[in-house]
Amino acid sequence: MQEKNTAPIRFNSTHIGVRRALVDTSVISIQGQLCRPTTTSVWRTVEAELRRAPDSVALDLSDVTDIDAAGLSVLVSTAIRAGESDISFCLVGACEGAVGAALAQANLTDLFEIVPAATAP
Repeated sequence: MQEKNTAPIRFNSTHIGVRRALVDTSVISIQGQLCRPTTTSVWRTVEAELRRAPDSVALDLSDVTDIDAAGLSVLVSTAIRAGESDISFCLVGACEGAVGAALAQANLTDLFEIVPAATAP
């Protein structure tokens, strides 16, 4: 499978990268914080990928070190927008760590398909 990587976006200590596989799958990797100061950049990246209308979009959150309510809101908004567009959507590596704890505390784990990082698309 060949992939196309876009230029990474950096905001403070957060890194956002997109890999596009030829099978029409986009994987958006977020490293660092997914908190209020970075959510606009994350949402813009997600929205751009969803507008492309790939078959599936995955958010790789395995390297997210911190997440707040604004970050959770981006995840929920992404799930809703993907569902409205009939795009398969999952979270990668969100079973544990900061994201897993925040999803559990907010009772949001059932809203998402969550896959381990080892089985990422």
